[in-house]
Amino acid sequence: MIETVVLFILALGAIFLAQLAESKPWARWMLQLMFLLLGGALLVFGVIMALTPAQWGAVADAPHIVGLGWMLIAIGLMIVAPAGIAAIATLRGLDPTWRGIPWTRPTHLAAWTLLAAFIGSNFAVVALKNLSELELAHPLTLILIQNVAFTLAALLGVGWGVRRNWREVARRLGLRRPALRDVFVGAGMSLIMLLSTAIVGGLTALVFGVDLKSSSDFNAQILAQLPGAWGILLMGLATGVGEELLFRGALQPVTGLWPASLLFAISHIQYLSPAILVIFVLGALLGWTRNRWGLNTAIWSHAMYNSLVGLFALLAMNIDQLTPGV
Repeated sequence: MIETVVLFILALGAIFLAQLAESKPWARWMLQLMFLLLGGALLVFGVIMALTPAQWGAVADAPHIVGLGWMLIAIGLMIVAPAGIAAIATLRGLDPTWRGIPWTRPTHLAAWTLLAAFIGSNFAVVALKNLSELELAHPLTLILIQNVAFTLAALLGVGWGVRRNWREVARRLGLRRPALRDVFVGAGMSLIMLLSTAIVGGLTALVFGVDLKSSSDFNAQILAQLPGAWGILLMGLATGVGEELLFRGALQPVTGLWPASLLFAISHIQYLSPAILVIFVLGALLGWTRNRWGLNTAIWSHAMYNSLVGLFALLAMNIDQLTPGV
């Protein structure tokens, strides 16, 4: 858990540095150098893994070490390429969005790099260990830490404390004064999302013939360690706030609805299979909700959806105790 906190602190530090880099040359150089070193390290590590797979047999039981190495190479290139272009643009005194490549702007470069690293680490975890064998200690604490980090990443990512004050940050994210309508519309959207994801999940299993048991077991492992219904409600609220601020508040206005939905889907480690379509549909519905009614409503929708899914799963896990002798 300490390692997770340290990684989040480093990521938030990179986001803050990117905000400074928008106006300060020394920060821009530091940011570009840091990402070039990170991407270069991943490239070297990936090449070593791809060329010497036998040396990594003791690390994991996965038979795809070479593929994992190539994945690290791909992530390294995704980080090095825009960072290198940005460095060249800086050297030549050009605008950071040189030749229409937006990811060379410091804040966009940081977002691109951190997303590539985050998503790549999720794929690596799945490749190195079977999902059903993952052991999560204190999942509620980890979920809270992650979503606090997501919230801070969203706030810092749009310039809080550097380029924008709180009112400007709220306007940029799409936040507004809370209203009772947000709760009612959010409740209705959560029911629509439950129905939609159930239909898409059933069709996915039918068309692809996939077994969703591994992701179900993963979710059950988390639920089993949560402190009852209040823990599920807290988890739902935390994920609703953190993920919506980051994906629908900070990212969607820049990337658009569909890319933001895709990023949201592949950031969920437990659904890295054809079942990822379910999360993609969920992300698209939340993105549409954000565009139609605002970020406040999307937060409520997401929080209620996650809470309902968790409460239904908890009820299913304890149905035998509620109906003795049946």
